[in-house]
Amino acid sequence: MKSFLGLGLALVLSILSGRIATAEELIRSYDAAIEVGADATLTVTETITVRAEGNQISRGIFRDFPLYAEDADGRRIKVDFDLISVTRDGEPEPYHTESISGGIRIYAGSADVYLDTGNHTYTITYTTARQIRYFEDHDELYWNVTGNGWLFPINSASATVTLPPGIEPTATAYYTGALGDTGQDATSSETGDGVVFETTRRLDVGEGLTIVVGMPKGAVVAPSSDQSFWWFLRDNINALLGYGGLAAVFLYYLRFWLRVGRDPDAGVMVPRWDAPDGISPALVNYIDNKGFSGAGWTALSATALDLAVKGYVVLDDLNDSIVIRRTEKALPATLPAGEASLLSAVGGPSEDLTIDKANGVRVQSAGKAFRQAIEKEHRGKYYRGNVGYIAGGVALSVALLFCLMVFGDVDAGMVPFLLIPAFLAVVLTVVVVRIARGLRRGASLISRIGSILAMAVFGFVLVTILGGVLLTLIVELEGNQPLSVPVAVGGVVFLNGLFFFLMGAPTPLGRKLMDGIEGLRTYLTLAEKDRMNMAGAPKMSPQHFETLLPYAVALGVEKPWTNTFETWLATAAAGAAAYEPVWYHGAHPGDFGGRIGGFSSSMASTIASTLPEPPKSSSSGLSSSSSGGGGSSAATAG
Repeated sequence: MKSFLGLGLALVLSILSGRIATAEELIRSYDAAIEVGADATLTVTETITVRAEGNQISRGIFRDFPLYAEDADGRRIKVDFDLISVTRDGEPEPYHTESISGGIRIYAGSADVYLDTGNHTYTITYTTARQIRYFEDHDELYWNVTGNGWLFPINSASATVTLPPGIEPTATAYYTGALGDTGQDATSSETGDGVVFETTRRLDVGEGLTIVVGMPKGAVVAPSSDQSFWWFLRDNINALLGYGGLAAVFLYYLRFWLRVGRDPDAGVMVPRWDAPDGISPALVNYIDNKGFSGAGWTALSATALDLAVKGYVVLDDLNDSIVIRRTEKALPATLPAGEASLLSAVGGPSEDLTIDKANGVRVQSAGKAFRQAIEKEHRGKYYRGNVGYIAGGVALSVALLFCLMVFGDVDAGMVPFLLIPAFLAVVLTVVVVRIARGLRRGASLISRIGSILAMAVFGFVLVTILGGVLLTLIVELEGNQPLSVPVAVGGVVFLNGLFFFLMGAPTPLGRKLMDGIEGLRTYLTLAEKDRMNMAGAPKMSPQHFETLLPYAVALGVEKPWTNTFETWLATAAAGAAAYEPVWYHGAHPGDFGGRIGGFSSSMASTIASTLPEPPKSSSSGLSSSSSGGGGSSAATAG
């Protein structure tokens, strides 16, 4: 009885061990027949026997074939490929292909048909050209027989190379192992059928067989000069379209920037204590910023102050609101467009405009009308955005990208990567523009120091973090696509963003007024001792302070101007030291300088908090502003 049970157990274990031994999915044999034609075309028949267990190999296999190789000079070239047939176990097999990054994928099998467990032999036949390397003293076939991307081990691999009639190989070599390895676990021999290569060990996952066969110079036809020329165009179409188009966009913008985008030469800046040509504070803000700053609310704040100083309104600066109340003082026959618009929003004598949450819609409407009134009266007088030239550059850029995608050699899998250089170009443009504005003439010392620090920080971030991103991009694209495409995309985005900022230019009148505005800014920020040394400069007084205060707000220098006035108050006569403006009432008495010095920012923040949705800023500026190399590459089964 015991002997019977022992025999039964041994039988069961034998069956189980046999099933386990055969349960591994693998490539039992991989045999390639490579026929080299006299015209340098290869006809390749790959016979691949796989063991299917219904796991990863359940419906069929797929084979990746690279469409790019390196020539004798190490240049990346595009090869020809034509799939002829696919069979399984001697019968035609359904198949289809799809493009992948750097190549083509061949699917052998049907989604509706499951393979029987056991061995299956697939035969894939195709032709390919441009696989021969032409050296000065010989020609050479450098061929990756199996590829290095199979998910299964290969028990044995072999390749038979047949040369054109009458041609004998001059040298042979072989390499085994992972991509880049130089192992030589194989043999080669010459037979009547050609040169035969065979592996001497099992190839593990990720390992492959690469062979080299040397031939006498002229053994196969070399490409003619015309064919070489067209091949050159095909191999470098991305670089020609990408770099050529990028150069065209740059030259376009450069030409028109030199024609219409260059700023007129700045005049001599002379400190002055009045606005050039008597322009309003709102217009000073408009001209100085080539459009409104702070969505126009800074200009509106300056206008409200100007009207208050002139006695047409009174300002109540409360904890959670600001009230602009019309006085009984008669208005002059004409007013600047911005002041007339704001007074219209306030209403008649004793009426007011309250800036708080309850009146957000009214305030928004008043701000929109205020900006439109100034832009309608002054658009194009002081600054031209040259939007038409920018539109032409954008159209040229779109045409370039269209040609690159349609006529270039861009893999579908590469398209998502193009978002990276485009994003980096946007970031770079924004940072460069902001730094340039911070360093421009007229910027405060703090702004210039901040811009220099920002440049240093940005440089560090660019070299480290963004550099790492670019390195990742390069690694991803290495061997699949040249960098000309992402460079072209990023470069075009950067050029459009940069010249959108550069193309606008002041008119001669605008340049003249900007020089005068710069003189006014200088005067408002000078130290008191320097101001007193200026010939003809008026002495500080409440009237002089109030007259220039709206302009200081418009230029963002109300705090230094108010500090200057407070210093004067501290040394003035007792009557002057008790100064309290009749046109302004703050929520907290005392500390007039602290309250009025921050009035414009306080008013702007109050306005922003009351609006139902963020207001749109002015639409523009002033006008509208080894193993693995060679032919066959990584292949994968599944």
